[in-house]
Amino acid sequence: MISFAEGEVTKLRREFKVVLEGSEAGAVCARLSQELGGGLPPPTRIVSVYFDKPGYPLTERAIHTPDNCIKVRTKEYSPDVGTAGRERVVLEVKRERGGLTQKRRVWVPRAELGRALRGGVSLLPLIAGGSLMPVLAVTYRRHVYQVSQAWRVTVDRDIGFHQVSPELALSPTALTVERLGMPMWEDSRVVVEVKHLGAALPGWLAALNPGGASAYSKFAEGMARVHAFASAGVGVVGG
Repeated sequence: MISFAEGEVTKLRREFKVVLEGSEAGAVCARLSQELGGGLPPPTRIVSVYFDKPGYPLTERAIHTPDNCIKVRTKEYSPDVGTAGRERVVLEVKRERGGLTQKRRVWVPRAELGRALRGGVSLLPLIAGGSLMPVLAVTYRRHVYQVSQAWRVTVDRDIGFHQVSPELALSPTALTVERLGMPMWEDSRVVVEVKHLGAALPGWLAALNPGGASAYSKFAEGMARVHAFASAGVGVVGG
């Protein structure tokens, strides 16, 4: 398997997501393994923290206009390839608009994350001003299937939604599942996301495209589950 996590298909792409039950996901993963010559990529544990501003404008956009929204988050990977022994996070701004997804990413030493969110990273001007606050942590196990620069598929399982404090989110110590504790909500489904640059996909993979079906968003789903934001098709905590 070839890793292109920092490639063009990450920075600018078209994408679609499919939410499957375990047995359905197993069949898809078997086909993906065939595309890789029978190999199974090792899983990665990911801890992601989403940020919002007072009044939750980013949450409102993610829930009510998912085809035109902005997400600000950090991600930590275990194992983290290329860390060189330093604890670090990747800070992302993800824009989704008109069927296109664009990401801007910068790696930050964990000890400097608080300063970066206060406006110390010129690469991500959206976060300048220091008004962002952590609102949600999401944990999951990911397999990545990729054989070319043109497309990649991620398969996420064991998705958990957690409350997170500023002390944990901005700690100089890596944020792990163990430090977060038990999730407030666990999603037993499997999220398959196909990311591509407009090139032709294998026919069976393109056929998975749900077309007009509503997209799954960990941010929107988690804010509904943890903070009781109402969202079409998403259950509300306590209701």
